[in-house]
Amino acid sequence: MRRSRTSYLMIVLAIAGTFCTTGFTSGPRTPATASASVPSAGIDPVDGIGMIYPTKPGGQVWHLSANPSGDPRLDGTPMTSNPDGTFTVRDIKTRIGISTTTYDQRTQEGSLTWRQPDLRFQGFMHDANDWRDVEITGYVRYVSGNDGDAFTWYARGGRHTGEGVAPEACWGTAYKGDLRFSDGGVKFEKEIYHDGGAGYAKGSYQGGGATIKGKMVGFKMVMYNIPGGVRLEAYLDRANNGTWTLVSTRDDTGGWSIDTANPCGGTRDEKVTWGGPKAAFRWDEATRVDLAKLSVREIAPGSEAACPAKLASAGVTASTWEDINPPSNATDGNLATRWSGSGSGAYLTLDMGASRAVCGVNVAWYQGDVRWNDYTVYTSTDNVTYTKAAEGRSSGTTLNPEPYRFAQRQARYVRIAWWNSSAGNGWASITEAAAFGAS
Repeated sequence: MRRSRTSYLMIVLAIAGTFCTTGFTSGPRTPATASASVPSAGIDPVDGIGMIYPTKPGGQVWHLSANPSGDPRLDGTPMTSNPDGTFTVRDIKTRIGISTTTYDQRTQEGSLTWRQPDLRFQGFMHDANDWRDVEITGYVRYVSGNDGDAFTWYARGGRHTGEGVAPEACWGTAYKGDLRFSDGGVKFEKEIYHDGGAGYAKGSYQGGGATIKGKMVGFKMVMYNIPGGVRLEAYLDRANNGTWTLVSTRDDTGGWSIDTANPCGGTRDEKVTWGGPKAAFRWDEATRVDLAKLSVREIAPGSEAACPAKLASAGVTASTWEDINPPSNATDGNLATRWSGSGSGAYLTLDMGASRAVCGVNVAWYQGDVRWNDYTVYTSTDNVTYTKAAEGRSSGTTLNPEPYRFAQRQARYVRIAWWNSSAGNGWASITEAAAFGAS
C-alpha cells in the first residue's frame, strides 16, 4: 500500500506589528512573497504577533506581561524592563520557565509521572493541561557574549535537574529548538532524560546565514503529535518585519536515539509524545540579551480545528466481524468494546443517513497504545463508488481517538479499511469511529 505523507512547504507569513531597533511599534501589513505558503492562523489578540497555528479552544496560553516579577506562572532568571517595552537579561545561564495554570512546582513536582511507559499511556506528566502541542514564540536580540551559543525554546517536560538519576532526571524530557547566535542557524534536539548532554538525541544546524548579533529576531518552536510520532517546526522572523519563514522541520517517528541507556524505563529512541507542566526559554554564554513578546500557546495543529463537528451515524456495517465483536461496538461510545474483522483489507463503514459535508474521521484503535495500524479512509455518496480520502499509520501511542483529516467533500458513507498492524496477527480492531464535518 502506498502511504501518503503531509508535505510541509516553505512558508512566509505576513503579520501586523514591527520591532524597530528601539522597541515595538505598530505598522502596516506588508504582503510577503514565497514559492508556496500555508494559511495563517491570524494575529495573536494579546501581543499582535502572527500565529502559525490557531490556539486550541480552551487550551493553555501564556504571554509575557509588563510585570514579569508579579507573574506566579513564571520562574527563573530576572528581567529588567526598558522604556521601549522590551526587557534585558544579563545572566550567562538564563532559564525562564513557564508553568501551566494547574501546576505548582513547589508542592507537586514530586508527584509527577516519570516512567516513560506510563507516560506513553497517560499522555501527560501532571495533568491534561500539560504543555504538549505548542507554539513557543519570542523576539530576542543577542547583544554580547559567546557567539557560538544559542537560544533554546522547549517543552514536554518538567524542571530540568538531576544527574541521570530517576526520578529527577526523568522530569527533564523535552523537544528543543535552537537558534544560534553566530549565524541564525536552527537545529532540533530531543532530551530523553536530563544528565548534562548524556540524554540528548542531537540534530544539526540548518538555514544559517549572517550573524543575528545586535538584531531583534523572532523565533518560533512548534511541536505537535502526528500519527506515529511528533512533528517539529522552526520559524524565523529574521528581518524583524513581521514575515515568518519556515526554516526547518523534522518528524520523530523512531530511530532518533541517544547513545546511553535510558534510566526512565523507555527506549533509547523514545518518542516524547506526552505533555509536561513546564515550557521554557533558555540560553547560555550571553552577557546581554534584549527580549519581548514571549508566549506559549497550546495549539490545534493542521486542519483539525477547522473540522470540529462530530456527525451522527445512522448505521454501521463491516466486511467481516466476530460474533462477540460486531460493527455496532465501534459506534456505541464505549472504548471498552470493539469491532474486530479478519484479514488485510477488512473495513468498517459508517452511514450518516444522508449526504453530508465530511472532512475527517476520528478512530480509536484496540490496544492503540502499544501497536500501530495501517489504514485507508474512503468516502462515497452511493455505497458503490468509493474515493480515497486519507491513508497512513496510527500513532501506536494512545487508546484515545486519533483525528484523520482530509479535504472536505460530500459523502453519505465513510469507510475505514485496515491493512496491517505491528501485532502481525491479521486482525483489524477498532474501539470507536466517527465521521467529522465543519459544522
